Amino acid sequence: MRIGITSHNYPPHLGGLETIVRELARGFARDHEVIVVSTAWQGRSGIAVEDGAVVHRLPAWHGTERFGVPYATPIGSGTRRAMRALRTCDVLHAHGSLYLTTLLALGAQRKGIPLFITEHVGFVPYSSAAINGVQRLAWTLVGTPAIRRSTEVIAYNTRVRDWIAARFGEDSVRLIPNGVDTQMFRPRSSVERSAARVRLGLPADGVLALFVGRDAQKKNLDAVLRLGGANYQLVVCGAERKVQAGELHLGAVAHSTMPDVFSAADFLVHAATAEGFPVTVQEAMASGLPVVLLWDTGYSGSVERGALMAVDSISELGRAADALATSPALREEISRRSREFAERNWSWALAVDRHLKLFEAASGRNR
Repeated sequence: MRIGITSHNYPPHLGGLETIVRELARGFARDHEVIVVSTAWQGRSGIAVEDGAVVHRLPAWHGTERFGVPYATPIGSGTRRAMRALRTCDVLHAHGSLYLTTLLALGAQRKGIPLFITEHVGFVPYSSAAINGVQRLAWTLVGTPAIRRSTEVIAYNTRVRDWIAARFGEDSVRLIPNGVDTQMFRPRSSVERSAARVRLGLPADGVLALFVGRDAQKKNLDAVLRLGGANYQLVVCGAERKVQAGELHLGAVAHSTMPDVFSAADFLVHAATAEGFPVTVQEAMASGLPVVLLWDTGYSGSVERGALMAVDSISELGRAADALATSPALREEISRRSREFAERNWSWALAVDRHLKLFEAASGRNR
Protein backbone atom coordinates (compact mmCIF):
# COMPACT_ATOMS: atom_id res chain seq x y z
CA MET A 1 0.00 0.00 0.00
CA ARG A 2 1.23 3.50 -0.79
CA ILE A 3 0.26 6.06 1.86
CA GLY A 4 0.37 9.81 1.27
CA ILE A 5 0.65 12.06 4.34
CA THR A 6 0.26 15.85 4.40
CA SER A 7 1.18 18.07 7.34
CA HIS A 8 1.71 21.84 7.48
CA ASN A 9 4.89 21.32 9.52
CA TYR A 10 7.33 18.43 9.94
CA PRO A 11 10.64 18.04 11.79
CA PRO A 12 12.96 19.88 12.18
CA HIS A 13 10.05 22.22 12.96
CA LEU A 14 9.37 21.67 16.67
CA GLY A 15 6.01 20.70 18.12
CA GLY A 16 3.80 17.87 19.27
CA LEU A 17 1.96 17.59 15.95
CA GLU A 18 5.26 17.24 14.13
CA THR A 19 6.32 14.43 16.47
CA ILE A 20 3.04 12.58 15.91
CA VAL A 21 3.27 12.84 12.12
CA ARG A 22 6.88 11.65 12.05
CA GLU A 23 6.24 8.67 14.33
CA LEU A 24 3.26 7.57 12.25
CA ALA A 25 5.25 7.99 9.02
CA ARG A 26 8.08 5.89 10.47
CA GLY A 27 5.66 3.20 11.56
CA PHE A 28 3.81 3.07 8.23
CA ALA A 29 7.10 2.95 6.32
CA ARG A 30 8.17 -0.31 7.95
CA ASP A 31 5.80 -2.25 5.69
CA HIS A 32 4.44 0.27 3.18
CA GLU A 33 5.53 3.01 0.80
CA VAL A 34 5.09 6.43 2.40
CA ILE A 35 5.12 9.91 0.86
CA VAL A 36 5.08 12.92 3.19
CA VAL A 37 4.29 16.41 1.90
CA SER A 38 5.05 19.30 4.25
CA THR A 39 6.86 22.65 4.24
CA ALA A 40 10.47 23.79 4.36
CA TRP A 41 11.96 24.96 7.65
CA GLN A 42 15.43 26.05 8.80
CA GLY A 43 16.99 25.39 5.41
CA ARG A 44 15.52 21.90 5.03
CA SER A 45 13.73 21.84 1.68
CA GLY A 46 13.32 19.68 -1.41
CA ILE A 47 12.97 15.89 -1.39
CA ALA A 48 14.69 13.50 1.01
CA VAL A 49 14.31 9.90 2.17
CA GLU A 50 13.95 9.84 5.96
CA ASP A 51 13.10 6.83 8.14
CA GLY A 52 11.99 4.96 5.02
CA ALA A 53 9.57 7.70 3.88
CA VAL A 54 9.97 10.08 0.93
CA VAL A 55 9.57 13.60 2.35
CA HIS A 56 8.69 16.61 0.16
CA ARG A 57 9.37 19.95 1.88
CA LEU A 58 7.80 22.82 -0.05
CA PRO A 59 8.97 26.44 0.16
CA ALA A 60 6.52 28.22 2.49
CA TRP A 61 5.69 31.42 4.34
CA HIS A 62 5.68 30.99 8.12
CA GLY A 63 4.87 34.58 9.05
CA THR A 64 2.05 33.76 11.47
CA GLU A 65 4.52 32.05 13.81
CA ARG A 66 5.31 35.48 15.30
CA PHE A 67 1.73 35.59 16.66
CA GLY A 68 1.95 32.10 18.16
CA VAL A 69 -0.20 30.66 15.37
CA PRO A 70 1.72 28.13 13.24
CA TYR A 71 0.06 28.23 9.82
CA ALA A 72 2.43 27.50 6.98
CA THR A 73 1.53 28.73 3.49
CA PRO A 74 3.25 26.72 0.70
CA ILE A 75 4.64 28.96 -2.05
CA GLY A 76 6.92 28.52 -5.02
CA SER A 77 8.36 25.42 -6.59
CA GLY A 78 7.84 21.77 -5.76
CA THR A 79 4.06 21.79 -5.32
CA ARG A 80 3.23 20.16 -8.66
CA ARG A 81 5.80 17.43 -8.11
CA ALA A 82 4.42 16.76 -4.62
CA MET A 83 0.86 16.64 -5.99
CA ARG A 84 1.90 14.12 -8.62
CA ALA A 85 3.40 11.94 -5.91
CA LEU A 86 0.23 12.15 -3.80
CA ARG A 87 -1.92 11.16 -6.79
CA THR A 88 -0.10 7.80 -6.94
CA CYS A 89 -1.17 6.88 -3.39
CA ASP A 90 -3.74 4.29 -2.36
CA VAL A 91 -4.66 6.17 0.84
CA LEU A 92 -4.27 9.82 1.85
CA HIS A 93 -3.83 10.95 5.46
CA ALA A 94 -3.97 14.70 6.14
CA HIS A 95 -3.19 16.33 9.49
CA GLY A 96 -5.33 19.29 10.52
CA SER A 97 -8.58 20.21 8.76
CA LEU A 98 -7.67 23.89 8.33
CA TYR A 99 -4.20 23.68 6.85
CA LEU A 100 -3.35 24.40 3.24
CA THR A 101 -1.45 21.12 3.01
CA THR A 102 -4.79 19.38 3.61
CA LEU A 103 -6.10 21.20 0.55
CA LEU A 104 -3.20 19.66 -1.38
CA ALA A 105 -4.41 16.23 -0.29
CA LEU A 106 -7.95 17.09 -1.37
CA GLY A 107 -6.64 18.30 -4.73
CA ALA A 108 -4.64 15.11 -5.22
CA GLN A 109 -7.45 12.74 -4.22
CA ARG A 110 -8.45 10.49 -7.09
CA LYS A 111 -11.92 8.96 -7.36
CA GLY A 112 -12.31 6.06 -4.96
CA ILE A 113 -9.16 6.88 -2.96
CA PRO A 114 -9.92 7.19 0.78
CA LEU A 115 -8.87 10.34 2.62
CA PHE A 116 -8.46 10.37 6.40
CA ILE A 117 -8.01 13.59 8.36
CA THR A 118 -6.48 13.63 11.82
CA GLU A 119 -7.96 16.66 13.59
CA HIS A 120 -5.61 17.71 16.37
CA VAL A 121 -7.39 20.57 18.15
CA GLY A 122 -10.83 21.42 16.69
CA PHE A 123 -11.68 25.05 17.46
CA VAL A 124 -9.11 26.83 19.66
CA PRO A 125 -10.54 29.85 21.53
CA TYR A 126 -8.13 32.80 21.74
CA SER A 127 -8.53 36.05 23.68
CA SER A 128 -8.23 37.88 20.36
CA ALA A 129 -11.61 38.36 18.70
CA ALA A 130 -9.84 38.86 15.37
CA ILE A 131 -8.06 35.49 15.57
CA ASN A 132 -11.30 33.76 16.61
CA GLY A 133 -13.10 35.38 13.68
CA VAL A 134 -10.45 34.23 11.22
CA GLN A 135 -10.63 30.74 12.70
CA ARG A 136 -14.42 30.57 12.29
CA LEU A 137 -14.08 31.71 8.70
CA ALA A 138 -11.38 29.08 8.12
CA TRP A 139 -13.66 26.35 9.47
CA THR A 140 -16.46 27.53 7.19
CA LEU A 141 -14.34 27.80 4.05
CA VAL A 142 -11.75 25.06 4.57
CA GLY A 143 -12.35 22.81 7.57
CA THR A 144 -15.98 21.85 7.08
CA PRO A 145 -15.68 21.10 3.34
CA ALA A 146 -12.53 19.05 4.03
CA ILE A 147 -14.21 16.94 6.70
CA ARG A 148 -17.29 16.38 4.55
CA ARG A 149 -15.05 15.01 1.79
CA SER A 150 -13.05 12.75 4.11
CA THR A 151 -13.66 9.05 4.56
CA GLU A 152 -13.30 9.42 8.32
CA VAL A 153 -11.82 11.84 10.84
CA ILE A 154 -9.32 10.61 13.44
CA ALA A 155 -9.01 12.28 16.85
CA TYR A 156 -6.67 11.36 19.66
CA ASN A 157 -8.55 12.91 22.57
CA THR A 158 -12.20 12.85 23.56
CA ARG A 159 -12.68 16.65 23.51
CA VAL A 160 -11.88 16.85 19.79
CA ARG A 161 -13.75 13.62 19.06
CA ASP A 162 -16.88 14.98 20.76
CA TRP A 163 -16.51 18.37 19.02
CA ILE A 164 -16.33 16.69 15.61
CA ALA A 165 -19.14 14.24 16.41
CA ALA A 166 -21.47 17.06 17.51
CA ARG A 167 -21.00 18.82 14.18
CA PHE A 168 -20.63 16.02 11.68
CA GLY A 169 -22.14 12.93 13.33
CA GLU A 170 -20.87 10.11 15.54
CA ASP A 171 -20.00 7.95 12.55
CA SER A 172 -17.65 10.57 11.12
CA VAL A 173 -14.89 10.33 13.76
CA ARG A 174 -12.67 7.61 15.24
CA LEU A 175 -10.61 7.88 18.45
CA ILE A 176 -7.02 6.58 18.22
CA PRO A 177 -4.74 7.61 21.13
CA ASN A 178 -1.14 8.51 20.35
CA GLY A 179 1.84 6.46 21.43
CA VAL A 180 5.17 7.36 22.98
CA ASP A 181 8.67 5.92 22.60
CA THR A 182 9.21 4.34 26.03
CA GLN A 183 12.79 3.41 25.17
CA MET A 184 13.86 6.92 24.20
CA PHE A 185 11.85 8.40 27.07
CA ARG A 186 12.61 6.42 30.21
CA PRO A 187 13.55 7.07 33.86
CA ARG A 188 17.21 7.95 34.40
CA SER A 189 19.61 7.26 37.24
CA SER A 190 20.79 10.05 39.56
CA VAL A 191 24.15 10.05 37.75
CA GLU A 192 22.44 10.45 34.36
CA ARG A 193 20.23 13.23 35.75
CA SER A 194 23.23 15.14 37.06
CA ALA A 195 25.05 14.74 33.75
CA ALA A 196 21.98 16.05 31.89
CA ARG A 197 21.98 19.21 34.01
CA VAL A 198 25.63 19.78 33.20
CA ARG A 199 25.05 19.33 29.44
CA LEU A 200 22.14 21.77 29.50
CA GLY A 201 23.93 24.33 31.67
CA LEU A 202 21.38 24.06 34.49
CA PRO A 203 22.08 24.38 38.24
CA ALA A 204 23.51 21.24 39.79
CA ASP A 205 21.46 21.71 42.97
CA GLY A 206 17.90 22.72 43.76
CA VAL A 207 14.46 21.68 42.53
CA LEU A 208 13.76 22.45 38.88
CA ALA A 209 10.23 22.72 37.48
CA LEU A 210 9.95 22.42 33.70
CA PHE A 211 7.67 24.26 31.28
CA VAL A 212 7.64 23.08 27.66
CA GLY A 213 5.70 24.85 24.92
CA ARG A 214 5.93 27.02 21.87
CA ASP A 215 5.35 30.76 22.15
CA ALA A 216 1.54 30.75 22.00
CA GLN A 217 -1.12 32.31 24.18
CA LYS A 218 -2.90 29.01 24.82
CA LYS A 219 0.24 27.56 26.46
CA ASN A 220 -0.34 29.97 29.42
CA LEU A 221 3.32 30.59 30.27
CA ASP A 222 2.45 34.01 31.73
CA ALA A 223 0.12 32.34 34.23
CA VAL A 224 2.82 29.84 35.21
CA LEU A 225 5.37 32.62 35.68
CA ARG A 226 2.95 34.47 37.96
CA LEU A 227 2.87 31.46 40.28
CA GLY A 228 6.31 32.55 41.46
CA GLY A 229 7.15 29.29 43.21
CA ALA A 230 9.55 29.95 46.08
CA ASN A 231 10.49 26.28 46.42
CA TYR A 232 11.67 25.68 42.85
CA GLN A 233 13.24 27.34 39.82
CA LEU A 234 11.35 27.33 36.54
CA VAL A 235 13.08 26.04 33.39
CA VAL A 236 11.40 27.15 30.16
CA CYS A 237 11.96 25.60 26.74
CA GLY A 238 10.18 25.16 23.43
CA ALA A 239 10.77 28.52 21.72
CA GLU A 240 13.04 31.54 21.65
CA ARG A 241 11.58 34.02 24.13
CA LYS A 242 12.53 37.15 26.02
CA VAL A 243 14.19 35.97 29.22
CA GLN A 244 12.87 37.31 32.52
CA ALA A 245 15.01 37.79 35.61
CA GLY A 246 15.51 34.55 37.48
CA GLU A 247 14.16 32.42 34.64
CA LEU A 248 16.20 29.50 33.30
CA HIS A 249 15.71 29.53 29.55
CA LEU A 250 16.70 26.71 27.18
CA GLY A 251 15.12 28.14 24.02
CA ALA A 252 14.00 25.95 21.15
CA VAL A 253 15.27 22.44 21.91
CA ALA A 254 15.61 19.66 19.32
CA HIS A 255 13.38 16.66 19.96
CA SER A 256 16.44 14.44 20.27
CA THR A 257 17.53 16.54 23.27
CA MET A 258 14.21 16.26 25.13
CA PRO A 259 15.19 13.08 27.05
CA ASP A 260 17.96 15.16 28.65
CA VAL A 261 15.52 17.99 29.40
CA PHE A 262 13.07 15.66 31.14
CA SER A 263 15.92 13.95 32.97
CA ALA A 264 17.29 17.26 34.30
CA ALA A 265 13.97 18.42 35.76
CA ASP A 266 12.19 17.36 38.94
CA PHE A 267 8.64 17.83 37.62
CA LEU A 268 6.72 19.27 34.65
CA VAL A 269 4.11 22.02 34.81
CA HIS A 270 1.66 21.91 31.89
CA ALA A 271 -0.98 24.66 31.89
CA ALA A 272 -2.07 24.79 28.23
CA THR A 273 -5.72 24.92 27.21
CA ALA A 274 -7.58 23.75 24.07
CA GLU A 275 -5.00 21.05 23.31
CA GLY A 276 -5.11 17.59 21.95
CA PHE A 277 -3.60 15.31 24.58
CA PRO A 278 -0.09 16.84 24.77
CA VAL A 279 2.82 14.80 23.45
CA THR A 280 5.01 16.60 26.00
CA VAL A 281 2.96 15.14 28.83
CA GLN A 282 3.18 11.65 27.36
CA GLU A 283 6.97 11.89 26.97
CA ALA A 284 7.41 13.31 30.47
CA MET A 285 5.32 10.54 32.02
CA ALA A 286 7.23 7.87 30.09
CA SER A 287 10.42 9.48 31.43
CA GLY A 288 9.12 9.06 34.98
CA LEU A 289 8.83 12.84 35.38
CA PRO A 290 5.93 13.86 37.66
CA VAL A 291 3.45 16.11 35.87
CA VAL A 292 1.20 18.87 37.23
CA LEU A 293 -1.49 19.11 34.55
CA LEU A 294 -4.26 21.66 34.09
CA TRP A 295 -7.02 19.16 33.38
CA ASP A 296 -9.19 19.14 30.28
CA THR A 297 -12.12 16.72 30.14
CA GLY A 298 -10.88 15.71 26.70
CA TYR A 299 -7.83 14.10 28.32
CA SER A 300 -9.94 11.43 30.01
CA GLY A 301 -9.79 9.12 27.00
CA SER A 302 -5.99 9.23 27.05
CA VAL A 303 -4.85 9.26 30.68
CA GLU A 304 -6.14 8.54 34.18
CA ARG A 305 -6.11 11.53 36.52
CA GLY A 306 -4.46 9.41 39.18
CA ALA A 307 -1.41 8.77 36.98
CA LEU A 308 -0.32 12.41 37.43
CA MET A 309 -1.30 15.49 39.46
CA ALA A 310 -4.35 16.80 37.66
CA VAL A 311 -5.82 20.15 38.77
CA ASP A 312 -8.79 22.20 37.62
CA SER A 313 -7.48 25.76 37.96
CA ILE A 314 -4.30 27.82 37.78
CA SER A 315 -4.40 28.48 41.53
CA GLU A 316 -4.53 24.73 42.18
CA LEU A 317 -1.64 24.35 39.73
CA GLY A 318 0.53 26.53 41.97
CA ARG A 319 -0.34 24.57 45.11
CA ALA A 320 0.34 21.25 43.37
CA ALA A 321 3.70 22.51 42.08
CA ASP A 322 4.70 23.57 45.60
CA ALA A 323 3.64 20.19 46.98
CA LEU A 324 5.86 18.37 44.48
CA ALA A 325 8.75 20.78 45.02
CA THR A 326 8.80 20.19 48.78
CA SER A 327 8.19 16.41 48.82
CA PRO A 328 10.71 14.03 47.22
CA ALA A 329 8.49 11.14 48.35
CA LEU A 330 5.49 12.54 46.45
CA ARG A 331 7.63 13.06 43.35
CA GLU A 332 8.83 9.46 43.56
CA GLU A 333 5.27 8.13 43.89
CA ILE A 334 3.91 10.15 40.94
CA SER A 335 6.98 9.17 38.91
CA ARG A 336 6.25 5.49 39.49
CA ARG A 337 2.57 5.83 38.58
CA SER A 338 3.39 7.81 35.43
CA ARG A 339 5.92 5.36 34.07
CA GLU A 340 3.70 2.37 34.78
CA PHE A 341 0.77 4.01 33.00
CA ALA A 342 2.89 4.87 29.96
CA GLU A 343 4.27 1.35 29.64
CA ARG A 344 0.83 -0.20 30.05
CA ASN A 345 -1.19 2.06 27.75
CA TRP A 346 0.89 3.89 25.17
CA SER A 347 2.54 2.24 22.21
CA TRP A 348 3.36 3.73 18.81
CA ALA A 349 3.19 0.24 17.37
CA LEU A 350 -0.44 -0.05 18.51
CA ALA A 351 -1.33 3.43 17.19
CA VAL A 352 0.27 2.64 13.82
CA ASP A 353 -1.56 -0.70 13.63
CA ARG A 354 -4.93 0.95 14.36
CA HIS A 355 -4.36 3.48 11.58
CA LEU A 356 -3.28 0.82 9.10
CA LYS A 357 -6.35 -1.31 9.79
CA LEU A 358 -8.56 1.70 8.96
CA PHE A 359 -6.57 2.42 5.80
CA GLU A 360 -6.61 -1.18 4.61
CA ALA A 361 -10.33 -1.60 5.23
CA ALA A 362 -11.17 1.62 3.38
CA SER A 363 -8.85 1.00 0.43
CA GLY A 364 -10.26 -2.53 0.12
CA ARG A 365 -13.83 -1.23 0.05
CA ASN A 366 -12.94 1.20 -2.74
CA ARG A 367 -11.32 -1.27 -5.12
